[in-house]
Amino acid sequence: MDWLDTETKALLERSPPERLAPEDTAAFTLVLLAIRDYDRDALAQAVQRAARASAAEAERILSYPLPLPVKKGLTYSDAQIAQFELICCDAISVIIADAVVAEAPADYLVDLYARLQGIDEFRLVGIRTDLIPDSPAGREFRDRFLRGREANVPGVTKVMRKKARIMRHWAAKIGGRVAVLSE
Repeated sequence: MDWLDTETKALLERSPPERLAPEDTAAFTLVLLAIRDYDRDALAQAVQRAARASAAEAERILSYPLPLPVKKGLTYSDAQIAQFELICCDAISVIIADAVVAEAPADYLVDLYARLQGIDEFRLVGIRTDLIPDSPAGREFRDRFLRGREANVPGVTKVMRKKARIMRHWAAKIGGRVAVLSE
């Protein structure tokens, strides 16, 4: 499935962190700030896709302490796709201009990362998953978003606000029902 459709891109940008680069910035860095729900294999696979890296390189990237740059030199569109991969694994990541990551003083970056990690889009919200169809699209949805929570359908869980909106959007597209309990 083409998970990053126009609506999903809009949901990724719904409440973006403050703009850290002019619109004409050509290169961006995806920075992994935190991991909410840890599934090492799923996260490593997401990093592989996000960074276009081998399994060994993804493991090396994840061996560093957070926050950490996952991939530099991305177009904004590629950075969005990479951020989507990490959001699906309940990992908090942000897109920042390469120049900011490379040139800003360390204390500025520490403060910036702390502020960005606390934005509303990364706050946990409750979701109720009422129905995911037993179809190829439904199985792909489960693999992409639920990862180990399949037994909770129907059920309630907590995910990041940004992920909740994307899940609700895609559930509706495939004939499922996901409700965000607290916006």
